[in-house]
Amino acid sequence: MKYKLIQEIFENTQKKELVKINFSNFRNKEQELEKVIAKPILLKEKLTLQFEYRYKRIINHININVDNKDELINNLNSLFLDSKDINITTTSEIINVKISKKHKYLVNRKKQQSKIILSGQNKRKNYVLEEDTIYPFLIELGIQSKSGKIINSKYNKFRQINKYLEFISDAIKKIDNKNRIKILDFGSGKSYLTFSAYHYLKNILNIDVEIIGIDLKKEVIDNCNSIAKKLNFEHLKFVYGDVANFNTNDNIDMVISLHACNTATDIALIKAINWDSKVILAVPCCQKELNNQLDSDFLPFMLKHGIVKEKFATLLTDSIRSQVLEAFGYKSDIIEFISESNTPKNMLIRGFKQEFNKNKELFIKTKQQLQNMNLEMYLINELEKNI
Repeated sequence: MKYKLIQEIFENTQKKELVKINFSNFRNKEQELEKVIAKPILLKEKLTLQFEYRYKRIINHININVDNKDELINNLNSLFLDSKDINITTTSEIINVKISKKHKYLVNRKKQQSKIILSGQNKRKNYVLEEDTIYPFLIELGIQSKSGKIINSKYNKFRQINKYLEFISDAIKKIDNKNRIKILDFGSGKSYLTFSAYHYLKNILNIDVEIIGIDLKKEVIDNCNSIAKKLNFEHLKFVYGDVANFNTNDNIDMVISLHACNTATDIALIKAINWDSKVILAVPCCQKELNNQLDSDFLPFMLKHGIVKEKFATLLTDSIRSQVLEAFGYKSDIIEFISESNTPKNMLIRGFKQEFNKNKELFIKTKQQLQNMNLEMYLINELEKNI
């Protein structure tokens, strides 16, 4: 039955009669996959079946050309093995499939006329890094093939890199580049964005720049240093260590931090403030500090819901961070880093140094507002002595 249904899907796709497939109720709960939606789209004028994988915390897309029968059938087969509920909509019927623990199939068909709408993805996007240009650093990082094609599973990462470079492009205007610009990337991880920022500033804008990435994963740091050396990225280096223990006597022009977990973002902000860095770009994640302190008696109609409490703690934490930056002379705002369909960790705290005067009154007011909610923050406690 499984192979018959998969073959039927393939044939409906070829005949442009497939509207949509929903896969749900997955057997492997650990992967936190909630739903997969497959639908035909036009990608570079070619009929493609797009699989949208909706995980608990992130959404990924896989695009498979319908002429690639083996890859398409293999992907469908994996989904049939892992899901228990499948809903297939074609132009002429709806097919509901229930699969038991022992992989027995119950199939119900209902005649119904549905219209297929092919959403196109053919509009050329004005990316900082062009799609059809070969970038050796993207090849080394596994985002681009040697022929210059962006790997399907890495396309979201490619979009994220380009969006990030737009913010870098705007931020660099705030810095005097007569001398070498020094940038620190706290929690650089696999360093997709670190390499991209270096290439963009050095090789596209011809700016004299030095970037240091810092992370606690030694094997990742070693690999990044190896790639930087191979690419002759002379002033890009990676340091193994805890960001809290990193110190320098150099002037740091920009501090960036992407998805530093919980108070690691606060450590990056504290360092940047103490260095009077001209630009701060931080995309936080896992704002657990306030979440763990919030009492459900405070706004009980909201905080009794776990997901609402988590979002409330996230918004509250990042709003306070932005206001603290303002208290230390930064013009700060919070903006969407990238669409939530790419990652829910998509808020960017941005700070541009405006003046060296501190607003002690604003800082004290912020601390008092926290105390009124019976909350305290590491960021506030650490910076209080500096205000």
